[in-house]
This record gives sequence, C-alpha cells and structure tokens, in this order.
Amino acid sequence: MEISTNKARPAASFMLLLTMAMMYSAYFVLRYGGLWTENDTAVFTQITSQMLAARSVLFPGQYSHGFGYPTWLGSISLLTGLSVPIINTIVMPFIAMLLFTIAAYIAYRTFLKSDKLAALSVLVIFAIPDVMFTLLRGNHEKLNIVLMLWALVMLFRAFDSVQKGLLRDSAIWIGLFYVFVFTNATVNDYFASTFAVAATLTLIGGWGLLRIHASAPVRYRSQIIRLGSYVVGSWLLVWWMMLYVFPPAGHDFALAHSALNKIVDLFVTLHTSSNPYAAPAAEWAGKTDQFLVASFRWLLSGLSIAIWGYELWKVIWRKQSRSFEHLFLLALYGAFGFLVALAIPLDFTGMNAGTNLEVRNFPYYALMASPILIWGIIPRLRLLKGAKRQWLSTASAAALAVFVLIGLFKSTLDPVISNQWLFYTPAERQALAAFDSHSQSQSLWTGPDNRLVYANAMWHPNNSGGNAVTGYQFTSAYRDILISPEVIANSLVEETPVPPYLEQNRIYDNGSAQIYRLRPLTPFEN
Repeated sequence: MEISTNKARPAASFMLLLTMAMMYSAYFVLRYGGLWTENDTAVFTQITSQMLAARSVLFPGQYSHGFGYPTWLGSISLLTGLSVPIINTIVMPFIAMLLFTIAAYIAYRTFLKSDKLAALSVLVIFAIPDVMFTLLRGNHEKLNIVLMLWALVMLFRAFDSVQKGLLRDSAIWIGLFYVFVFTNATVNDYFASTFAVAATLTLIGGWGLLRIHASAPVRYRSQIIRLGSYVVGSWLLVWWMMLYVFPPAGHDFALAHSALNKIVDLFVTLHTSSNPYAAPAAEWAGKTDQFLVASFRWLLSGLSIAIWGYELWKVIWRKQSRSFEHLFLLALYGAFGFLVALAIPLDFTGMNAGTNLEVRNFPYYALMASPILIWGIIPRLRLLKGAKRQWLSTASAAALAVFVLIGLFKSTLDPVISNQWLFYTPAERQALAAFDSHSQSQSLWTGPDNRLVYANAMWHPNNSGGNAVTGYQFTSAYRDILISPEVIANSLVEETPVPPYLEQNRIYDNGSAQIYRLRPLTPFEN
C-alpha cells in the first residue's frame, strides 16, 4: 500500500496542476464573458479568416513571420465548425494551458529529476502574468513556448538513449527534436531563431563549464559534441523554412542587419530613438498597482540570479559535480538572460518591427528562472527543522497564492488596476456590426484607445464597406462617434476628453451603445 501511495503522489500533483490550469483559463475567459481581445488576438483572428477565405497559406496580408498558428487555428475551425473568433478567444486558452502544463511538467522533471520540484516549478509559472498572458492571448507564442519545451525534452531523451546504447531510440528522439524545431520555425521564425541562439549560447556556456570542470565525466563532453550537431541542424532548418518553405519570412534577414546598424548607432551616439518603457507606466491605475503587478517579476529575477550565480560559483570555484541536466539548465538560463539583456538596447533603437523585445524575450527567461528558483529554495527548506520549516513553507505558499491572484488581475488587465482594457460589451459589438453593415466609406471614432478597433477587426475582418474604425484622439476628420458607458469610463480613466456628442445626430441606438453623426456643415454632407 505504501508503494502504491508513493506512486500516486506524482499523478495527484500533476492532476492538481491541470485543474489549476483549467481554472486559470476559465477565469481568463469568463472574466468578461468571452468578450475580450487585444492587438495580436485580433490580428491573428483576422489573418486566419482571410486565409480560410483565400484557401491558401500564401495570400496578400499573410503574417510574414510564419504560417503555423493561422493554419492551426483555421484547421480547428474547419474541424469543429466554430467561428475563428470563438476558437481564438474561448477555446484556445484552455488548449494552450493544457498543452503548456503537460510540456512544462515533463521538461522540468527532466531538468530537476523530481516530480515534486517539477510540479512546484510549473506552479511558480502560474504566478508570472507575463508568461500566462503570452499563453492565453490569441497569438502564436503559446505554440512557440510549447514546441520549445518539447524540443528540450526530445533533446534529453536522445542524450539518454545514446548513453544507454539504444541507437534506434536515439534516432527517433533526434528526429522528433528536429520536427519540433522545424514546426516552431513555421509558427514564428523569430522565436525559433531565439531558441537556436539560446541553444548556441548554451553550447558555448556548457563547453566552458566542462573545460573548467576537469573532473566532469567523459560522457558529458560527448554530449556537448552531439549538442553542437543538433544546434547546427536547428539553424539549417530555421533558415530552410525562411528561405524556401515560407519565403515571406526571409525579409527578417534584412531586419537583423538593420537592428545591428541601429545598435551601433546607439552606442556610438548614445542617443535613443524611443523609450518603450515609458508607455507601460501610464497603463496602470497608480504607482501602487504598477509596483504590485511587477513585484513577482523582480522577485523571481533577483532570487534566480542569486541562485544561478551561487551554483556557478560552486561549480567553477569549488569544483562541485553537477548532473548534465543541471549544467545544461544553468547554461540555458544564462543564455535566455543574456537575450533579455541584449533586447534592452535594441528596444531603445526604435525598431519598426518587434518593438519591446525585452517583453517578448522575458517569458522564455522566466521559463528557465522558475526551475532555477525551485532548485535553489526547496532543498534549503528541507534542511530546516520543526516549526521554522513549517512557518517558512506556509509563508511561501501564501505569498505564491497572492502573486497568482495578482497575476490574474494583470493577465486580464482588470479595470481595477489597469487603464488599458481587454473587454468589450455585447452592445458595443452590436453597434460595430450595424456600422459595418449600413455605412459606406465612413470613419467611426470608438474611444481613447484601440479596444473596439481590435473587436471590430476580429469580427469584421473583410471590411467590405471601406469603413475606418479608429480610436485615440478625436479630430474633425471623424463623422461618426460610438458612445457607450464603457467608452465614457475608459476616457475618464485615461484622462481623455469625450467628443461633444450630445448636440450631434443620433443615427443608431441599441439601448446601451449609440452612434452619433456630426451635423452637416454644408448641404453636400450627409
């Protein structure tokens, strides 16, 4: 009975993680009754609808960095009969969390050699809203993260099979590794390249650690050599996809050259072209809210860096032995940390494509920081005795629960703490549909930001009437104004004046949302 109980514990922990993942997804979807969207969600919903209409992954307006996510989204739509917006905003968050939880748990168990530590590492991820929002919103990054984690799992399965002399099994794992790498490239060439860069840096870092650690087993050195061949193969697959399989992605080579020139100009002139970190500060309701939503990010980074540095010190200076998985994790953490640091000067260069790369790279760094954090803290907690250990364990669990709760508010951009909103109402959607159906070549102002612009792009991707639905500052160029309690409230929190609509002609009213048309100034205006 005791053996059966012990075997059941990993399964129970994993099922608890899956339950929490589904609960997180349910909150994200149901917080606004499924009526939510943002830039990438609207863009990929629109692109997928256009792809289905064109019946091809190659069509004018296709996402130039990869066709994988629209293809996946469109395939699910065809199989289920559900509309693309419904799948991308209601179904996909659940699928994403399911796929991620499984992949992350297996990957962390591979690194840490412990079911309990793997489960705790996944649990920490639930408290990182930067990662959770990346997984839950309707764009390609959910697939990029899952595919990267599975590629790492396949990599270590291949290492293990070679070590045991199972050449047929190793060939299968290596083949699956390349399948995941190539699929990742078809989803997004930038993040596939990021993984290849991180793998290259990991290779360099691992080789350096082994050179320093002269007593490391000989098999570690052979594994580093094999890793080098896998890294070369990964680069070849990424380039093959960009140059031949999906030629629109090839323009990123020119983008890389432009980025290099901009970085050189930045360090030569010390003149920044933009400050991408100024705008996010204004998105939160106050300084306290801004501090709270960023608190776990800084706590995770600070603690993981300290643990990483301490582990490196023990490996380099004290010559302590570590498993190949632990050395690989240390090197991979350093690689993704370097990419986050490198992204900061890139952000200040004002690149047109891929702005705020630090925010884009941070989730991948956080995915490695979580097992580093658990690896460093849990064994030390186990060394404590009695009441002190119990108190610290309880305090840590309570703190993590608070951070998960804060992450829920941040990942949904809850109006309690955020000035930038995700949701729209049924009345606003109905008003947008009426405008799209009954207007021709008209401009509609929808609020102080792009909240309803994204909603319109998602539900009316073709815009057959040639209408323009826009937001931000109101000007005399707009003839029509959409007014709802939410538009007025959003204008108040963003301290943006509401256009003087009361004296204009009301041309639409569904009880909760109205459209007003500016009174004609000449007999030739309608």
